[in-house]
Amino acid sequence: MQTTTVDVGGIASVLDPLAVERKLRQLPGIRNANVNFVSGTATVTYDEGRTTVESIRDAVLECGFHCRGEVVPRHMCEPDSTTVQPANPKAPAARHEHARAPKPQGGATAAHAHHAPQGKPVAASAHDEMAHEMGHGSGDMQAMVRDMRNRFWIALAFTVPIFIYSPMGGMFAPPAPPFGLDLELWLFLLASAAILYPSWPFFVAAWRALRNGVLNMAVLVVLSVGTGYVFSVGSTFFFPGVQFYEAVAVLLVFILLGHWLEMRARAGASAAIRALLDLAPPKATV
Repeated sequence: MQTTTVDVGGIASVLDPLAVERKLRQLPGIRNANVNFVSGTATVTYDEGRTTVESIRDAVLECGFHCRGEVVPRHMCEPDSTTVQPANPKAPAARHEHARAPKPQGGATAAHAHHAPQGKPVAASAHDEMAHEMGHGSGDMQAMVRDMRNRFWIALAFTVPIFIYSPMGGMFAPPAPPFGLDLELWLFLLASAAILYPSWPFFVAAWRALRNGVLNMAVLVVLSVGTGYVFSVGSTFFFPGVQFYEAVAVLLVFILLGHWLEMRARAGASAAIRALLDLAPPKATV
């Protein structure tokens, strides 16, 4: 049996690891599989005679998540054994490994190709170059946090005028819509800008979760935000009814704010775990 740790990018909910674990345990030779929500990694114990790391990586990709392969801690080095003279001349020569590790250059994103074992991809951390399948694009965890922050501010910027022009904002006495647009059409344009791009990660994550047979937070967000938006669009163009643009936009703003804060907490916890692991000595003298 052999144990390996692989990268799992794009985890958006605590329920997402269930789909990956279920898929991995279906592979032949897999004894155990655990996905860490905070670090974005999967620790797999498998029979190297029945399955390979490439098969594990392909299984993660089939679930809709990104996987770069094995994660090599940045403090791990290729063993470099040399013969040294023992303190006691009568004692046999011992194999000695260098106790001092090369000092890592740069931050957690620095690559250490000359330290990585042959045949294994180098990964400075579990989140480096993570292609977030929720629509965040490629980047580390901090880049994903910035992306969610930007989506929050975009949604908030368009939600403020939506609220002002809505019936609830009548107390502000807003001016007439610009360009001579009808009020309902103006609200539709504002709501589309406030909802479609900022909420796109949740739609992608919901589709991935449903495909894997998992009901997570993204599915709930899509049911609430998507249903309200679609009904409002229908009542704007196809049938008489009430629009809920301001309610949907305000709800999405609070959801994005909560998700942004959650991702910041995850990034901080992951960085703390990596810093703690880096305290482990890369080599030992035996």
